[in-house]
Amino acid sequence: MAIVKLNKVTLYGCEPQRDAVLRGLQDLGCVHLVDLHGPDKLEYLGDKARSEVHEAIKYLELCPDQRPAATHTSEYDRVRITRRTLINRRAHEDLGEEREKLKRAIAATAAWGDFELPDPASLGGLRLWLYRLRHSEMERLAELDYAWQLVSRSSRFDHVVVVNPSEPKGVPGRPVTLDHRSRSDLLKRLEEVERLLERLDLERIALTSWIVRLREDMEAADDERRLTVAAGHALTEGPIFAFQGWAPKAATEPIEEFARRQGLALTVQAPGPDDTPPTLLSNPRAVAGAEGAVTFYMTPSYQAWDPTWIMYVSFSLFFAMIMADAAYGVVMAIVLAAIWGKLGSSEGGRRMRGLLAAIVAMTIGYGVLIGSYFGSAPPAGSLPDRFVWKSGEGSIMNDQSAMMLLAATIGVFHLTLANLINAWKWLGSSRALGHVGWAVALVGGLVMAIAKLPEPAVVPWLAAKLGMPPETLGESLWQVGMFGLGGGLGFVFLFSSERPFFSAKPKDWLWRPLEGLMGLTNVSKAFGDSLSYLRLFALGLASAKLAVTFNGLASEAMNMSGIGILVGSIIFFVGHTLNLALGIVGGVVHGLRLNCIEFFSWSLTDEGYPFRAFCKKADR
Repeated sequence: MAIVKLNKVTLYGCEPQRDAVLRGLQDLGCVHLVDLHGPDKLEYLGDKARSEVHEAIKYLELCPDQRPAATHTSEYDRVRITRRTLINRRAHEDLGEEREKLKRAIAATAAWGDFELPDPASLGGLRLWLYRLRHSEMERLAELDYAWQLVSRSSRFDHVVVVNPSEPKGVPGRPVTLDHRSRSDLLKRLEEVERLLERLDLERIALTSWIVRLREDMEAADDERRLTVAAGHALTEGPIFAFQGWAPKAATEPIEEFARRQGLALTVQAPGPDDTPPTLLSNPRAVAGAEGAVTFYMTPSYQAWDPTWIMYVSFSLFFAMIMADAAYGVVMAIVLAAIWGKLGSSEGGRRMRGLLAAIVAMTIGYGVLIGSYFGSAPPAGSLPDRFVWKSGEGSIMNDQSAMMLLAATIGVFHLTLANLINAWKWLGSSRALGHVGWAVALVGGLVMAIAKLPEPAVVPWLAAKLGMPPETLGESLWQVGMFGLGGGLGFVFLFSSERPFFSAKPKDWLWRPLEGLMGLTNVSKAFGDSLSYLRLFALGLASAKLAVTFNGLASEAMNMSGIGILVGSIIFFVGHTLNLALGIVGGVVHGLRLNCIEFFSWSLTDEGYPFRAFCKKADR
């Protein structure tokens, strides 16, 4: 549940051992190699052959019908299979494009019949000009001195052939251009193309049996390329070489054993003040899915803290508040149950299942709490109605002032938590008190707002619980809030600088108050970030109103005679599907935004780079 502690390991050996040591490190798979010649740039660039294999694998994986992996490996030839696959793809693309053109050409000839345009020389210089005219335009054609013939008529158009050496003047519109082949020839070619595509599909299905072998070859090629790149990171001095990297402390013993077996010299050092180790996050599998949400925006630095647990809880909560419906949560639970096994087929999927389960559970729980089921409230007195969080206007979801206060309160406490975490990080420094000041100021501002808000009536409700006059409680809360806000900002002014209070350097006496004033400029940022959490209320309200609107449209349609029930059912299904999709998009985007921008900007300002173990992809 934290950033894994690393050691800097350096291996020294004789030049003839280098390749064997490098392969041994790759087998260990626990060291993040660094380039001893300069910045860490361990990148693996693909060549043409690898790119072709990769394209072949992608094409075969998209095939809807898959064959089991081949066992007769004696017939395997990577070059031949890759070439056949890519030829199949190009032919399939070309024939698919030709098929679409043929279909359009055949559709265009439907009104003209089965014929080929004759050569003008065979007609004594005359040519046939094809026109598609509206019925009202036929009168104009009749007034012109041209030989013409009506070929067919539809509900809107007349299809006419005009005979003339050059393009007729005065005829409405432009001549229609048809394919030079007859309709029967086009149909014959379409049939041939369909047969060729069918053969290509059968060949593609057969080739899918080699996907596993192709993937193994590509991974083995990647491993060899990694060896080549990593070999360039070694520092060689005469007959001696050295490899350096970062490894988890828990891997120290296996590395020491490896060094003993290879007869290598080994140094193990803790990170120094000038070192910048990579970041390796380690969390229980149920929570580890949130690591992807964290690193989606940034990788915390090695000296920072791991926000995975907070991201796991807060992202799930924010998603639920934006979705704002228990029935939508049930639908997502059914979908998750259907794909649960498929997600378990990969390590990334197994890690993601925990986060998805938390999101679904939180969505259902919050929806039950606000009493929304496809935008409808449960019947009064029913069991679901007993769990609804109610205000003076029924469900709290109907009380916009209460929901705005709830969203703002969540935002303030989220940002307060961020500042307290930063205060813990700076423990022992005066900057810790500056972050404590921001936490106190945020809570103080919220208390002042609660004390003066006419709605929702928090103060009268709390006064009734405490048995004291509302005016007295309101005034007390206002004073407490003012004291917290003022005192907190005072701490921000005094402790935003790391310079000592009593310094012999005159510039410290000048810069310390200036840095304090600079810290106070974040007041507008704190206010804006707190209000940014109102999007939880706004998006949740929009989702609820859309659901109610679709319910109303569906209900009105069902009251119609005839097919009203069918139309109403379609409106209900399509409307709620659209609303669910919008809710998912909004929940992901804004849930990530509130965590990665508002929360991280107060708690996680130092960015690092991810730990990438030097390991083998093949045979894993």
